[in-house]
Amino acid sequence: MSIPFHGGLHYAFVKNTPTASYSKGYELRTAINDFLDFAALHNARTAASLQVYQVTDIGVEEYKLFEDYLRRNGKSPRIAVRLKSALKKAALLFEDGFPLLALPLIEVGSGTPYEPLSDEADRELIKELSVRVDLLRDKLAYQKSVYVATPYDKSEVVEITRELYSLQRGEASSWVIDPARAQATLLRYGVSGRLSACQFQCLRVDAKSDALSTLGRKPVEFVLSCCLPEGYLRKKAPSCISFLELSKKYYPTNEDQVVLALYVQRKNSWNKESVLAADRNKFVHPLSVVVKSKNVILQSRKLKSQGKGLAYVRPKIVHAHSNSADPYSAHNLLVLADQLSKPCREGLSWVKNLPADDKRKQSPFLFIMTAHAKFTTPNRQFPEQFESLDNQRQWNDGVQKFLAQAKIYDRGVLLKTGADIQGRLRVTGAQRLKKVDNFPTELTSLILGHKSVVTTDVHYDSSVYAMADRRARFHAFQESLISRLQDGQFQGYLGHTGAPKPKGARFRIFTVLGHERALWACMDSTRPEFPGHEKLVLGARCTRLDKCHGCKQVYILGDSLPFLMERRATIELQIERDESVSSSYADELKVLQYLIDQWGDESAIADARKYMRQFEALLPLDLKSLIAYIED
Repeated sequence: MSIPFHGGLHYAFVKNTPTASYSKGYELRTAINDFLDFAALHNARTAASLQVYQVTDIGVEEYKLFEDYLRRNGKSPRIAVRLKSALKKAALLFEDGFPLLALPLIEVGSGTPYEPLSDEADRELIKELSVRVDLLRDKLAYQKSVYVATPYDKSEVVEITRELYSLQRGEASSWVIDPARAQATLLRYGVSGRLSACQFQCLRVDAKSDALSTLGRKPVEFVLSCCLPEGYLRKKAPSCISFLELSKKYYPTNEDQVVLALYVQRKNSWNKESVLAADRNKFVHPLSVVVKSKNVILQSRKLKSQGKGLAYVRPKIVHAHSNSADPYSAHNLLVLADQLSKPCREGLSWVKNLPADDKRKQSPFLFIMTAHAKFTTPNRQFPEQFESLDNQRQWNDGVQKFLAQAKIYDRGVLLKTGADIQGRLRVTGAQRLKKVDNFPTELTSLILGHKSVVTTDVHYDSSVYAMADRRARFHAFQESLISRLQDGQFQGYLGHTGAPKPKGARFRIFTVLGHERALWACMDSTRPEFPGHEKLVLGARCTRLDKCHGCKQVYILGDSLPFLMERRATIELQIERDESVSSSYADELKVLQYLIDQWGDESAIADARKYMRQFEALLPLDLKSLIAYIED
């Protein structure tokens, strides 16, 4: 079946984006657009027989040319990797006949790790967030004043209107409308939710008019005439608050809710996904509700999986400790966000056929869409102007507005957009737990909900500061453990020390193809005893050569020395190139160091070096792949 390549690209996009994050979907769209541009240039200067028209025309040569096209135009080759992954997934995971293409490996460098904010930037951020939280509490107090305010009644409106109409042309009154009473009037007459945009448009037209019916203006018409920019009474009383400012004074904006979400993210060391997934009715752990203590446990969810081969949606509960007595604690920030969202939630209650799984129902971060275009679009209901921070565009806009006002510099660089702090608040919070609060890495890992300590220590904070700290801790830990290893912690056998040679069919000597010397031996490959091993089924044998140096069954031979020496040198070189892998190889490196130190035969070491020089490399970095080249 021939598939036009542009149709195939569209198919790959449709099949991949439903189970991808916003950023990955955007990256794939960019990749497709770039490939279409490349294909147009390629077809314009290539013979007809070599042009790309079908999906199957995309081969190794064409894709390498696409990679070169990206590099020449200053674009990241990661774009090509993203498109290749999408095409492969479309072929393997869906049975629609999409061809599996043989595309080349694309070399890409490691991504830029998330750097924690500097101490000064972190202090400025917290200071600015605290100031804004105080202002939001003032807004909450204003909301409460609106609830108890007395709306304008008909007789009062008639009296004020008469006074304003009595002014001569060009005259203006110093009178101003009471914002709380004006908002209470709008709420009473349903402007916050029950009116459609078409009905509101009729009120706008009336607000512009200077004509009065025999009954005079209704209270809601009076308020709109005073507050809308084109209102007739606003010309008479120009100091009245505008309708937009009146709405922003009562309803939270995307900037307001972003402030609270960022503060929670920084306080809890949660990522953005976990903060926005907080349920307004369930973010406090049930036990904390029962105990009624000022110390509370917060909970949220991490929906997306964190590894390859896993389902895209793989919920995981995350927890955080908070103090309800602290006005700036994460608990009180979430409560404040939910309380501020109450008017928006009341507006949403008027929406007909709102989906049961609409995220706005559970989100504590609701706000008003302040664009006036929403108000004048026919057949639109006002409740559609209420959104949550799950709207990515509104999140980006709110973060940008906040940073534009905050003027925060991180190591001399002004923070401007969400990309400047993306992923960094959680890293900053984790760093504070370890350094300021003196939490051990194990406790930090438990608090952050990481699967292992390695995730917290290595794969999470990859800043130069964290690497230097890990390097110092690694060397100190290495020295202390070598002394313990020398006391007999190595659990295997050294074959040349006179240890008894096992006899039996289960004893295996491993030899790499093409080598005269044996690699090492295993006393019983049916019963592996390395940390984290799984019990093998009857008749199966262990093939994990990468775990031998931590296994009790390993038997080191006299021939093993050159392999051990090269393995140690390979690991040390790998750590020098990438410090983040030091913890992954730490245990193996300690064992290798101990074995070589215990050898004690200089002539054997010299012979081993001579043997090593005969080969470019004895072993690959990944020993798991070596099993295919083993004779035993």
